[in-house]
Amino acid sequence: MEGMLRPVSVGRLALFVVCVGFATSRIGLIVHEFVGHGGATLAVGGDVTDVHLFALAGGWIRYRVPAGGHADLVIAMGGIVVESVIGAALWIAFARRAPTLGTRVVRAIGCALVIHAAWYLATGTWHGYGDGTRIYRELGEARWIVAVPAGFVACAMAFLGARHVLGALAGTIEPGRRVVGTVIALAIAGGVQIGAAVAEVRLRSDPTYASTMRPERDRIVARELADWERAQGAKADADARTRMAADLARKNAVFPFIYVLGALVVLSTIAGAWVSPRPEATLPGALLAQWAVAAGASIALVIAIDALFH
Repeated sequence: MEGMLRPVSVGRLALFVVCVGFATSRIGLIVHEFVGHGGATLAVGGDVTDVHLFALAGGWIRYRVPAGGHADLVIAMGGIVVESVIGAALWIAFARRAPTLGTRVVRAIGCALVIHAAWYLATGTWHGYGDGTRIYRELGEARWIVAVPAGFVACAMAFLGARHVLGALAGTIEPGRRVVGTVIALAIAGGVQIGAAVAEVRLRSDPTYASTMRPERDRIVARELADWERAQGAKADADARTRMAADLARKNAVFPFIYVLGALVVLSTIAGAWVSPRPEATLPGALLAQWAVAAGASIALVIAIDALFH
């Protein structure tokens, strides 16, 4: 009956988005770390010495390069550059294909890769974590020169990707309940992926990953607090330490760029969805099966690669 929201259609769409998301993020991780960072390491005459990949989250590589020059910066940017190039290539390569649900999803994946690269560059540069740490330290207060344009790219691609695919995804839900059904499906899919990634990171505690993803402000606060504790010696108590930690956090406060950019990306996605064409669409079982296989195979590949280095 028209107007009734069927749990089956919402569940199928959620499962489809989960499979696409896992396949995209796992292949993206391999491309980012191996092709991007690993390829850049070899290009500057270095060697990859260690690799750690999470099955459902991020990862890192450790490398050895000749002293001097800007090898570290080249390697740090390698993942972001390669991810952006491949994302743009997917968007362009499928532009002339028939606008089926499958081709729309592939082009949206291209947008997603660019969004991730731009987001990582923008927030990492502003807050001094991950691949953006080197630029943060090089530019100092001028880091907005990189962070703001990268953030604009993330917002633009979020709008473009949402405009291209969300209407088609909504078309797989019953008429009259498409907005609600799509929002529910996307919320379920996002919750599954984020929850799985967070759970794995906590279960597989990795000091290197935690240190890499720690904002520079937190590092500064930790160093200054440690210096204060050494100066206080036995006189330091828990309450005084708590007050000092709070004072140092206020002293080293930075503009919450990551939250502002997150809100802008969400608004850009909503705006893209608002103007997205809404063709009648179906979610073929064969397409769902293909992406389920792709998701399983990509996760297995990440696990296998990680196992080779441990």
